[in-house]
Amino acid sequence: MSITLGPFATAARQQNKSARTRARLMDAAVEVLAREGFEGASVNEIARAADVANGTFYVHFPDKEAITVAVSARIVSDLTDQIDQAMADLDDALERFSFATRQFIEFAHGLPQWGWMIIRCAPALRDIYQPMETHLFADLVRGRRQGQIPRDIDAFVVDMIFAMIMAALGARLRGAAGPEAGSRVSELVLSMLQVPPERAHAVAWQAVELRDIDLPVLPKMRMPRSRAPLAATAD
Repeated sequence: MSITLGPFATAARQQNKSARTRARLMDAAVEVLAREGFEGASVNEIARAADVANGTFYVHFPDKEAITVAVSARIVSDLTDQIDQAMADLDDALERFSFATRQFIEFAHGLPQWGWMIIRCAPALRDIYQPMETHLFADLVRGRRQGQIPRDIDAFVVDMIFAMIMAALGARLRGAAGPEAGSRVSELVLSMLQVPPERAHAVAWQAVELRDIDLPVLPKMRMPRSRAPLAATAD
């Protein structure tokens, strides 16, 4: 099936033919990667979904990994930027963590192809998703400094929390959890970080106004930097 009106193609409507073809390929990649994952996807499938020849694919991308990086980096960059903007006036670290978690899960549930692509590509291409962990780490460090998180924060803890959030997203996409998924995983994480139970529950379940996320919005794709190790602890 041809992909012509996905987010990338829509954003490229006023650009030249080459840019429109590249955008159509990126939308097709989202569809195929969401269904097959990185290992199962192929250049042939992506080109067929975009209704272009394989040769046309290689004009724009050297291989499957390159288009996966391009699509994922764009999604992660736009998503983290917009969630950060939505939290610009929010200083409380626990509230920031809960809001970002709930916003991320509900965004991905609203665009399930993108949500499934994130889940199915993250294990193979972790560097692309490192900005998400960096933002998560920064808010947890803020919580330590505010005296709200008793537990030390290191790379292992951040990896485990990220995995829990991805598991909650998977449950939301499968229908195994409803809109409460973000609150449930937020409370679980805060409790694991030794936040007092009453406080963890109150923060995780407080009423918040989730924002509409517009993707893609950046004029140029920002490629991820190679992953740097997180600090051992945050005291």
